[in-house]
Amino acid sequence: MKKKNLWTLLAAVATVFATTMATSACIYFFYQPEEPESLREK
Repeated sequence: MKKKNLWTLLAAVATVFATTMATSACIYFFYQPEEPESLREK
């Protein structure tokens, strides 16, 4: 019984960790810094 509870807890922690990583990756993907003038085509 204790082993099952341990695996359930581990699965819950892994799910929270994966969700956090996916959310932060999406936030960084949509971040668009301003392009420096020296790199702009004229």
